[in-house]
Amino acid sequence: MNLAYNLVDFFLMNNNEKKIFNYIKRNKKKIIFDVGSFKGKFTEKIIHRDKNRANSKFYLFDPNPNGFTYIKKLKINNKNIFYNCIGLDIKVKKKIFHLNNFFEAAGSSFQPIMKNDKMWNLSRKKFLELFNVFNRKKFNEYDKIEVRTNTIDNFCKKRKIKYIDLLKIDSEGHEEYILKGTKNLLKNNQVNVIYVEILSQKNNLKSKKKKIINFLNNYGFKFIKEYPIKSVSIFSNLKSSDLLLVNENYKSE
Repeated sequence: MNLAYNLVDFFLMNNNEKKIFNYIKRNKKKIIFDVGSFKGKFTEKIIHRDKNRANSKFYLFDPNPNGFTYIKKLKINNKNIFYNCIGLDIKVKKKIFHLNNFFEAAGSSFQPIMKNDKMWNLSRKKFLELFNVFNRKKFNEYDKIEVRTNTIDNFCKKRKIKYIDLLKIDSEGHEEYILKGTKNLLKNNQVNVIYVEILSQKNNLKSKKKKIINFLNNYGFKFIKEYPIKSVSIFSNLKSSDLLLVNENYKSE
């Protein structure tokens, strides 16, 4: 059993995910927020590594209505997984969410980033013309749906969640709004580790990274590492980077 567990752990987690877990493993009753969970793969990796997972709680958030279908298919027997088909934002309201039917995982967002990417639109058009995969009149590449949004502060207050060991955010360009909706928890040192993907046009990525780090520095977070910048697609000007920050003043219950 231990051998099987270790093999699963080795293949499922990459080095940066293992590093993240090392910051939170000392707390036996972990609270994990997986924002932008989609298929739930990040949570799945954490659960496989967490020997105290029976005592931990995992809150998954994604406004994409298809996400829950994927979550149910995960081979995870854990009653402490709570899936929320809502968007997280700076305010509690209703908001338009852009579903990308062509590139669902990376293209769906509150920010129609790929839709505004000239390089992506040009290459997509050429791709469709070359391979004649879709009839553009019949294939609706983007769907707009209205979704409920909440703030992490409000969500935690209503559910009496007093701390978050790990806040992972992968929101396709919406990360700044989500963090601003977490101000009360950040101010009171109730968030331990933040692992956030920043996404932007290539020439704006450095300034966005600096903005996010400076924002979290104001709440006592120490920047630990930036993981390699990667292209969303070879056909896109969008770039992303993962940032790991730790609150040195964090105290869990």
